[in-house]
Amino acid sequence: MVMEITPDEEPVVRRAVEAYHQAKKGQKGPFRSRTADEILEELSPSPVRWTELAAFVIETAEGPTRRNR
Repeated sequence: MVMEITPDEEPVVRRAVEAYHQAKKGQKGPFRSRTADEILEELSPSPVRWTELAAFVIETAEGPTRRNR
């Protein structure tokens, strides 16, 4: 499934993916820097769009799952 990201959303989503990576590595987190959730809030998306963007960030950061390979 391909998700369409608007030009306004693209740089924010990229920063959110990077924040997710940093938090997963344990280098940064909610008390050290901004989280992916906080970065996505910059867009002020609807709850449905926020959920879609968050799922996209996680999927992008985690890479392909065994089922999607």
